[in-house]
Amino acid sequence: MYQYLPFIELPKELNSSWEGWDAIHQELQEVAGQVAGPKVVIAVECYHGTLDEANFQELKKRLQPNASCKTSHLFQESEVLRELIRRRMADKGRPGKFTGLSISDYFDPQKLLGIQHSINSIEEGVVLIYGAGASLVWTPDILIYADMSHWEVQQRMRRGDIGNIGLNNVKAPFEQKYEIAFFNDWQACNQLKRELIGSCDYFLETNNWAKPKLASGAIVRRGLEQATRQPIKMAPFFDPELWDHLPPHNGHSKKSPPLEWWFSCVPEEDNLLFRFGTMLFEAPLLNLVFYKPESFLGMEVVRKFGAYLPVRFNFIDTTESQDTAFQLNPITQEIVDSLGCRYRQATGYYLLQAQPGAKLELADPEQHPQTLKVKELGLQQHDFVQIPPGIPYRAGKKLTAVQINTAPQIFSVKLPPAPAEERLANTFPEIVHHPLTPTDPFFLQEEVLSNDVILLTRNWFSQVTSFHTNGAINILLLVAGQAAVVESPSGFFQPFLARYGETVIIPAQVGAYRLRPLDKKPPMHALLRATVVPR
Repeated sequence: MYQYLPFIELPKELNSSWEGWDAIHQELQEVAGQVAGPKVVIAVECYHGTLDEANFQELKKRLQPNASCKTSHLFQESEVLRELIRRRMADKGRPGKFTGLSISDYFDPQKLLGIQHSINSIEEGVVLIYGAGASLVWTPDILIYADMSHWEVQQRMRRGDIGNIGLNNVKAPFEQKYEIAFFNDWQACNQLKRELIGSCDYFLETNNWAKPKLASGAIVRRGLEQATRQPIKMAPFFDPELWDHLPPHNGHSKKSPPLEWWFSCVPEEDNLLFRFGTMLFEAPLLNLVFYKPESFLGMEVVRKFGAYLPVRFNFIDTTESQDTAFQLNPITQEIVDSLGCRYRQATGYYLLQAQPGAKLELADPEQHPQTLKVKELGLQQHDFVQIPPGIPYRAGKKLTAVQINTAPQIFSVKLPPAPAEERLANTFPEIVHHPLTPTDPFFLQEEVLSNDVILLTRNWFSQVTSFHTNGAINILLLVAGQAAVVESPSGFFQPFLARYGETVIIPAQVGAYRLRPLDKKPPMHALLRATVVPR
């Protein structure tokens, strides 16, 4: 049974969270009255994807400011920004195509100087500045960070609700908007967010635009600190784009789809859920990475990768779907983004379930695109396969697996179809293949499945088994057995339930922990554990 809402609970303090525009206005009106001086500047710094016009109008209608502006009106012309981004992303000398732009680069200097003169001349009343870069226009008396999860941003781009920052491209294809968002918009927003997350007065959450929620910066930061001291699960999401045979599902229905269709460890997409009293509040996992990188990831991980979690688990189910496209992890050096985070793609598959005939397909890279010579690798439950760089691959039919990547999928190349396919029975470039031992694999306490970028191990256990983070984040996935309790030997955190197929993150500073099977006479359990170790 999947845990639908894995929230972190904090005691609700007086005046710490508010829901609905009316309650939000009442709080802002009250705190504005406490500002010394007759002029109060309120800046609403926005992440890419917030519904600017709707949110701005709701705030403006209630606050009745003496003056207001949207930062998008202060940007350079759309065509100028489009050409700047295009040139940066097309630069062959910049692997990964990160533009390196910041939000400050968007502003037209003359427009910015003009609005600053106008604000300076206002002697009293409320001034409202709204949009990406609002905190850069004027030092505010009240700073609100309007946050947004990457997952919701993508849905809005797919629906045609939003475009990219500063560009008039709402109706552009999703793939085009996503590429610009990943390599430019999110980088620029993350750079500014990392500077503001420790000091903003409030966080505004509008993933559900009809039910805005406001929380004090202090209570959200307390929640992030709490998240570094206990095991955590991320809020799962569902992607209907991947399974066309299923009816549409927006991820908010109380009736959960089958287990294999949940995604619960994609750091750039996922949210943490906090509960303040009775209110659930979403915050991107990236906030935790940016606010407490060493406590959460570990000093060695930060040194090696920057403020970045190099582990993602995607659940793949091909029991009913059509053939997927071949993908390729290029043979490349590490890609470094504008925040100093380091990416290198490595991919593996762990088989959760396998029907007769389940297989992975690997192609000969020397023959593509003239023809596609394919090697089929037969698999069974609990097999693990590491895909070498430079080898095209795809999941065959009749399997349910965890695809384990060390970088976002955008760094993998999707190959166009080849004119023909030829099935090979001959030898193929060597791959790391850990089949389940057909006799009795359970005598092994721990097996190393991969040590490429991350250390991936499998532990079989039927009794209490102890682990230690050793100063680096641990990511756990129970792949056999129904449930186990994660415990602290010293009582550092409350017992935490890990169910089959649920990703559980153990922050670096947790230290010692152990897993205890839930049943009194448990069958053999199996645990995947991904860690980052110094080399």
